[in-house]
Amino acid sequence: MNDQPLGLTPDVVSELIAAQFPDFAGYEVSRFGSGDDHWLFLIGNDWVARFPQRLERVTWLRREIEIISIASESLASSIPQFERVGEQTQSFPYPFVLYRKLQGVSADRTPVQNLPGLAKDLGRLLGKLHRIAPLRIPPTPTDWEGHTWELLRTELIATADLARPLLPPALLGLAEPYLTGQVREPVQDGPRRFIHNDICPDHLIVDPDTGRLVGLIDFTDALIGDVVLDFVGLIGIGGYPFIRQVVENYDLVLGEKFEEELIWLTRTLTLKWLAQEATKDSGDIPKHLSWVKHAFNH
Repeated sequence: MNDQPLGLTPDVVSELIAAQFPDFAGYEVSRFGSGDDHWLFLIGNDWVARFPQRLERVTWLRREIEIISIASESLASSIPQFERVGEQTQSFPYPFVLYRKLQGVSADRTPVQNLPGLAKDLGRLLGKLHRIAPLRIPPTPTDWEGHTWELLRTELIATADLARPLLPPALLGLAEPYLTGQVREPVQDGPRRFIHNDICPDHLIVDPDTGRLVGLIDFTDALIGDVVLDFVGLIGIGGYPFIRQVVENYDLVLGEKFEEELIWLTRTLTLKWLAQEATKDSGDIPKHLSWVKHAFNH
């Protein structure tokens, strides 16, 4: 995570936005967070400005703008709308977007009080999302669609030594066959549809009072792929029982080997994500370790 956002202080962001969108002049600006690809600033109480961290993310952002426009036809208020697109200036070298903040909190920041209700909301949202016509979706800039699950297994083997020291002995014993690549990937036979490809507690916005779903954010990684990938990250909310509740509320056909694919991907990816966190100073290792524990509690 990069904490030096190309000179983007709140004052600079305030001036940058006011120059391109005069109706935002005078709004209070504050840092709102950052990920691996973007910096976020809160504009007033209701708007978020998102800035790419580096040049290669610009192509992805322009693609996401197109995807959001398409997805909003089906998902409407359940996803952020990129209502303003700012262009590069001397103050900042890349385009950026502004969108209205979804009013809720991410599901990893609050205990989810209503798992059945959230599962119902998620099942219905995924049904709408996966119905979006694949031919309308632009390809990823780096051909992610062609990545195989064999590549995931190979990547996990390469980073296994980062994950091993973080796993307690009993869990390490269960994980070792995956860390060494002994558990082969299943055949990819699930339906390929438009998927978000990064659904996890961080990207699900919920109402802290009711526990119901408010919306889904961050379509950066969206593509045409196996729908099982949109269920894997839900392991961090309520384990496999929660995922099965979501499936019960999902009205499209899943592949015959959905359960086998789900287990292999969940274990492989949660270990891979844990290894990735070991290289950062984000404080999220306990969270990712809990996801691994859920993945092996089947």
